[in-house]
Order: sequence, then C-alpha cells, then structure tokens
Amino acid sequence: MTDANPPRAPGGRSRVAIVGCGAVVQLYYVPALLALEAAGRVEVTALFDPDAAMRGRVRRSFPGARELQDFGDLLQAPADLVVLASPPARHGAQGVELLRRGRAVLCEKPLATTTADAQSMIDAAQAASATLAAGMLRRFFPAAQAIRDLVADGSLGEIVAVEVQEGNAFRWPVASAAYFGREAGGGGVLMDIGVHALDLLTWWLGEPGEIAYEDDAMGGIEANCRMRCRFAGGAAGQLRLSRDCELSNRYVLRGTRGSVSWTVNETDRLALCLGGARHVLNAQLEVARQPAAHFEQSFIGQIVNVLAATRGEEPLVVPAADALASLRVIEHCYAGRSLMPMGWLDAREAARAAQLNAGAE
Repeated sequence: MTDANPPRAPGGRSRVAIVGCGAVVQLYYVPALLALEAAGRVEVTALFDPDAAMRGRVRRSFPGARELQDFGDLLQAPADLVVLASPPARHGAQGVELLRRGRAVLCEKPLATTTADAQSMIDAAQAASATLAAGMLRRFFPAAQAIRDLVADGSLGEIVAVEVQEGNAFRWPVASAAYFGREAGGGGVLMDIGVHALDLLTWWLGEPGEIAYEDDAMGGIEANCRMRCRFAGGAAGQLRLSRDCELSNRYVLRGTRGSVSWTVNETDRLALCLGGARHVLNAQLEVARQPAAHFEQSFIGQIVNVLAATRGEEPLVVPAADALASLRVIEHCYAGRSLMPMGWLDAREAARAAQLNAGAE
C-alpha cells in the first residue's frame, strides 16, 4: 500500500516527521534539523511520541509541528522523510508500516533488534520503492572514511590485528527503566554501542567469523562484553565494550606496512604510523581544503544524504541492507554467549552468578 504525498512544504522544503522524541532526538536531531530549517531546506511538520512531555520538549524547537499521540495519525501525516527514533524493538513494525505507505525512513540504530525484523523493513522498502537508510552516523565521520580508504588501497598492508575498546560510566539520559530491559532495547551494550563498532568493522574489513563472545548479562542485559573473532583476510579481532568502566575508547588497526589509531567520536583526527617509522603522525583531516565535519555536522550530513537519495540525486551512504551484517554478528554472539569471568566476586557471589547465568540459558 503506497500513499501519495501532497506537494512539498512551501519553498520546496522537505517535510520531516519524527517518531520518538527521546534523548537522541533532543540532543542531536533537533539541532541538525533546526540548522536545516534555518537554511530553508526542511520543515519539521509532525511529532509522534506516546509521552506528552517528550513531545512537548521537541515541539518547543518546532512550534509549527503537529503533536501526535497515536502512531496511526502519524501514518496519515504528509512527510518526505520520517526519522524513526522510537525504542529499537519497535523499529521493525513501525518501519514496515511507514515504508508500505511509501515514506522515506531514516532509522536510528539499530535498524532492528533482529535480522528478521530488519529484513522485513528492507523487503517493505523494496516493494514500495521507498528509501530506507540505517542511522549509522559514524560512517559520515571523515576519520572512519579515511580508515576505510587506508585499508582498501593497501596503505597499511595486510591487516593482521584489530583492537577496539569503547566504554565509560553510563550517562545517557534515558527516559525510563525500560531502556535496561531486553524487551525494549533488544540487549545491552553490544546492541547499543556494539552496533556502531561492528558496523565500522564490517564496513572496513568484512563480516568476521570464528567468533567467541562473553558477557555479564546473567539473565538481564549486559553491561560488559568481550568478543574475539577473525576476519576473512586473517586479521585477529578483539572487541571490549563497557557501560560501567572507562576504557581506552580507541580503535587500532595494525597491518604489515603500518597502523592507524582512532579515538572514538573524534570525527576528523587519526594517528598514523607507516612503514618502520619511529614516529606517529597525529593528523587532523581536511576535505577539499575545508575543515572536516564535526560530530553535529555529521548528523546534518546524514539527513541531507537521505533526502538527496529520495530524489535520486546521490546514493545512500548507509543503505539499510548494510545494517544486516552487524545484526548477524550480534545474534551470533547472543546465541553462543558465555559468562564473562568476574574476578572481583567472592566464591558465594561467583556461584550465584553461575546460577543466574544457567537460568538465563
């Protein structure tokens, strides 16, 4: 079923609707969309969230937008693009309904909490000839793009080892405790930050195999996890994620001709060592002699790319099908998980942890 949208907003601006008005929208999409509104490129026309307070906070930035409490009303609202930022477990069903009506959708990560739901969204987009983009923001970072180029053109030689550490004390301003349940989020730190990490790794190196995974879930969701794997070219990979301790927050790729290191969310900086050099080059990237995009500008670039793709002007940077690779890895990890050793537990606590873990399986 495809609905015909009425003409665009006055001045040719693209109409944008938002599904879910939580933290990621308030912190990042609102500033990006305000900048695009100021430039005359978009108009935010509709806001849906069951929580009136959440809707109200976003509407203060877009007073002309309609507040909608029912998702069915959102389906009828005219929109050239829908930003889908509801809880991840709802992405599949909501995305399919939007796509069946021909709406272009930019879906916040993860695309869905299962590969089956993600594939249903992709199938619905194809059937309706609708645009579906996965919100993997880090692919818009010049640093991430530069690493992909260094790997692809052989500047680092054959990649032999990859190490990723990402973690801090949890500070994300969640709206409710549902965020910490598997039903709403699909998992813990692996489904959250891990989606970003695995998307970059699969984008750079392909989908890994020989995966060994452990976490501390014990029947709930994981706050810490560790994955070891091997990529098709033979590179050994290690991934360590945490929601409760400070890690190095660095990605390191080592090759036979050099290595590159990237600090998480530094959009325009890399540390590069080539050949047998004794020194490391800490470089700030530029694009066409212009400063590279910073974090907030990357959100703008993501929205602009999806809108351009809906008009056939450029390809999607992150087509939805690309999101399947990281979801496959996550499903494999959860299916084969083992309990992470926790040396700080005494004998009684360790026995209880093992009991809870056995019950979860």
